[in-house]
Amino acid sequence: MAGLAADTAAAPILTSMQAHSRWRRNQFAVTAASFIGFTGFTLVMPFLPVFIQQLGVRDVGEAALWAGLSLGVTPAVTAVLAPFWGRLADRYGRKLMVERALVSFVVIMSAMAFVTRAWHIFVLRAVQGVFAGYGGLTLAMAAESAPRDRMATAIGLVQTAQRLGPALGR
Repeated sequence: MAGLAADTAAAPILTSMQAHSRWRRNQFAVTAASFIGFTGFTLVMPFLPVFIQQLGVRDVGEAALWAGLSLGVTPAVTAVLAPFWGRLADRYGRKLMVERALVSFVVIMSAMAFVTRAWHIFVLRAVQGVFAGYGGLTLAMAAESAPRDRMATAIGLVQTAQRLGPALGR
């Protein structure tokens, strides 16, 4: 009987330790995904005007215009569609929506290797904006999985990863 009482008393401690371990693992995964995604997203930016010139746009001003439009369309479309993806995340889960965004990112960035005209880049970047929008979702995931007393730390770490990624990607 004494062994049963000891096992029962230890159960809440193990559950608490498992929850702490799960939170740390989730925090690491969300922070790493944010960092890698944001780094990869901005890594292309410095090279885009050169790539556009290699596609046949010889005028420097026109290449800069295509690069600016192509870089600006993604966040613009993402901002418009963010409420839609947020509703789907509430219904089907944030993890699934983050996975969707990151997989589409890889597919679209890979497709950019095969473009033949500057407007193809613009269209692919617009499509990327349609499927993007994982920044806010990763913040929500970090806040959701963190213990109440660690929520600010969890959000802060993910935001740091989201800002540090573009700083290194440029």
